[in-house]
Amino acid sequence: MLSQADEDVLATCYRHLQERPIEPGHPFYVEIWEHSDHDPIQRLRKHILWTEVESLQLFSGFNGSGKTTQLRRLQRELEAQGYLVIYADADEYLNLREPIEVEELLVTIAGAFSGQIDSSLLTDSYWKRFVNYLETEVKLSEITFKTDPLSFKAELKSSPTLRQRIRKAIESRLPEFRRQVQAFVDEAVRAVYTKTPGRRIVFLFDSFEKLRGTLSNEDEVMASVERVFGRNMNLLQLPGVHCVYSVPAFVPFFVGNAEVVLIPTIKLWKKRVNGAEEQPHEPGQNVMRQILEKRFGHAQHLLFGEPDGEGRYTTAEALIEASGGDLRYLLRLFREAFLATKSLPISERVAQQAIATVRNDFKPSVEDARWLDKIHREQAADPQTAKAADVNRFMRLLDSHMILLYKNETSWYDSLPLIREEVERILASNPEPVAE
Repeated sequence: MLSQADEDVLATCYRHLQERPIEPGHPFYVEIWEHSDHDPIQRLRKHILWTEVESLQLFSGFNGSGKTTQLRRLQRELEAQGYLVIYADADEYLNLREPIEVEELLVTIAGAFSGQIDSSLLTDSYWKRFVNYLETEVKLSEITFKTDPLSFKAELKSSPTLRQRIRKAIESRLPEFRRQVQAFVDEAVRAVYTKTPGRRIVFLFDSFEKLRGTLSNEDEVMASVERVFGRNMNLLQLPGVHCVYSVPAFVPFFVGNAEVVLIPTIKLWKKRVNGAEEQPHEPGQNVMRQILEKRFGHAQHLLFGEPDGEGRYTTAEALIEASGGDLRYLLRLFREAFLATKSLPISERVAQQAIATVRNDFKPSVEDARWLDKIHREQAADPQTAKAADVNRFMRLLDSHMILLYKNETSWYDSLPLIREEVERILASNPEPVAE
């Protein structure tokens, strides 16, 4: 049985496993890409440093991949080099379950830029200027606008009717409207330069990768993404600003020339060559151990017992392996083990029980199981077609982490280790019909 002291340790460590973005400098922060030649943030940072005036980059990561943590790291590194970094969260401005058009995205970007910059540098907010533009230039006088920035922002997000009216009014005069946005941003940039000569500006627009359709509108959402990033991406460049936009990871499937910097999963094993057995990737495994060490500290000995000859804890290693290098499921597996244990150290039986509990979260269909089995055997994956239904299915498996993306010189994929047993069970119960 757990003593009160043991339960207190478990409670503290359990709280340390909550999923939330970890800012650089936080006691739990681990720079997970030190071991890798494919650090996505270094690529973004170098492009900004080596491009003098302005740039536009696309960035993405799947749910729980640490994308926001990495963007905050980029912010800190650039600020240390003298850049003014403006960070905004798309989820505060947009309904990410509905189609998006370039007109409302431009409004949102300009408003977010305005909302995060020092107000003393602006003659007035972009929201106020935009409402004035609608009333005097576009002549939308039949709509009563809320000029308070917070109220207007909230109404723009919540009201499909308002968005539709604004979109319709702007689309016929898009070049003029873009010049209005550029004039506002240019004014702000010049004000920054006046106050701090030579200072460069970076705009990080986070959370837009969460844009997803529902079953009823997935075709419309993906078509809208193709229009924005296939035909109108150049309109999203702000004058004199280095822009980094987070985007849905399916963008490359619809926009052939779109370069998206993607966060891969931490690699715990090397890509198989010619059907060889999996070989461990020690640098990636060590990163996972560092994450646990940061969160558990000296309590690891109490939690997991005596380490082996290499200083590793057998029970913890089983949970690390089951996670496949996925941060979300690493934390989830250890939380389940803490909840299930009735004594310390945590036994291997409890670790397997935790794996089984988390495995029950996944409900792959027979077709999902066949695809996951194929992915594990071939370590490659692509949507079956470029149709919205197939791409959405592919993205669903990536977002749910049943498929994991890794990176060598090229991208490769594998299935999540903790569900492979369930995939085998489904396939055994549902063999493919034999062609006659």
